[in-house]
Amino acid sequence: MQRFQPPDVRRRQILDAVAELLLADGYDNLTVSRVADRAGVAKGTVYLYFDSKNALIRGLQAELWQLMLRDPVDALSDERLSWADRLDRLVAAWVEAETTHADLYHLLFHLHGGGGDPMTGARDVLQAIIEGGVAAGEFHVDDLQVTTDFLLHAYVGPCHHPHIGDITGGVQVLFRRVVGAT
Repeated sequence: MQRFQPPDVRRRQILDAVAELLLADGYDNLTVSRVADRAGVAKGTVYLYFDSKNALIRGLQAELWQLMLRDPVDALSDERLSWADRLDRLVAAWVEAETTHADLYHLLFHLHGGGGDPMTGARDVLQAIIEGGVAAGEFHVDDLQVTTDFLLHAYVGPCHHPHIGDITGGVQVLFRRVVGAT
């Protein structure tokens, strides 16, 4: 490993080490020293980027949510897309992230918690898509909050049944039905 790395590369090495250690040994066995060893950096280098074990967890949580929200947030401002297409992109991003990173997601948000509500950003994006679709006359929703909360949690169940195969299209159809997409 090279001694000098750009900050984004070093940060990536550290967060990759956190993910590997969490999946291998769990939260209770995660230490800054073990992260430094796994990342191939000095313990002080880890502290340059993250001031504690909890900061490491929050950094990994933020990264996972960024992965889940990047495409849906980009789609929000893409006026070439219908609101139903924006909703489809949100579902595809969420299903992809959930199925690809299910074990890590479970550790980060269910076992550890990590403070705060990790669903806030997802709720905001989903609600913005639903509101946009309603305003455009594409969606018909009686109760925005109930619909948003229902859909926010509805995609997760099918993600935990890998024997079904690719569920993205089926979940997209269900989301469209729930919002009364025209």
